[in-house]
Amino acid sequence: MLPGDPVWLAESLAQYYPLLDALVIPVPEDGLGWSGAPIPVDECLAEIRRVDTRMIAREIPGRWVNVDHPIMADTAQRQAALEALVGSVDWVVQLDNDEFLPRPRLLMESIDRAAALSLDAVELPMRVLFRRTSSHVFEIAGAHGDLHHEYPGSVLVRPTVRLGNARQVNGRVLRLGAPEASGSIQLSRPPDDSETRVMELAAADAIVHNSWARSSREIRRKVASWGHAGDANFGLYYWLRWWPVPWIWWLIRDFHPFSRGLWPRLRRLPNAGSVADHPHL
Repeated sequence: MLPGDPVWLAESLAQYYPLLDALVIPVPEDGLGWSGAPIPVDECLAEIRRVDTRMIAREIPGRWVNVDHPIMADTAQRQAALEALVGSVDWVVQLDNDEFLPRPRLLMESIDRAAALSLDAVELPMRVLFRRTSSHVFEIAGAHGDLHHEYPGSVLVRPTVRLGNARQVNGRVLRLGAPEASGSIQLSRPPDDSETRVMELAAADAIVHNSWARSSREIRRKVASWGHAGDANFGLYYWLRWWPVPWIWWLIRDFHPFSRGLWPRLRRLPNAGSVADHPHL
């Protein structure tokens, strides 16, 4: 677990914590994120300790900063955590702190399926939330307002795997999906030789990725320190795309900050259930 984003850390970790045998935290000794910006390491560690009632967490100190290429530091920090778990576990959960898993047993079911196929990693679908107000949540949708899922990387990996780019692996991957989201850009393309795709999940199984659905202060902290800090003008994006969403959400099209076509449009949902700020399922 990366100690850089405390906003939903407790909710996220608590969902799958009972399934863990070990918990490794690669801790930046300098308190800096991948771009060199300060991150709230101590706040994250406090949240982890609050959830870690079995005291299974182990801290791995290091430094992971690459001002010119933050995503490389991101990858290196994740790789350090994996290497620390070699020999002690068979599979590693790579959920980020702002990702909420509605049905934790899905992890074990996915591991069993991937192991039976001798695969190296599992990618699970994510619903991406872009903006949240007191009454509504604005979720990424397909071009016609239909269900949209995306796959930023592997959520489950063998500890011996090599990471290529953040959570994306150099290996054979099981990608699980829901048929209702088959029009999503990453599912509309045919699988390549490294991917085994199975479209049998329920739509409700998708991970809820809170992503940009944060307060203004949290958004500014996120874009200053994350792995894509140098990929776009996020100050401009904040004001022209993120801020006005509650008023013009129905007009916005193709608005991902650096990956054209990935986010076709938005749909508006009640701020309740699994997409609520602090979900209680």
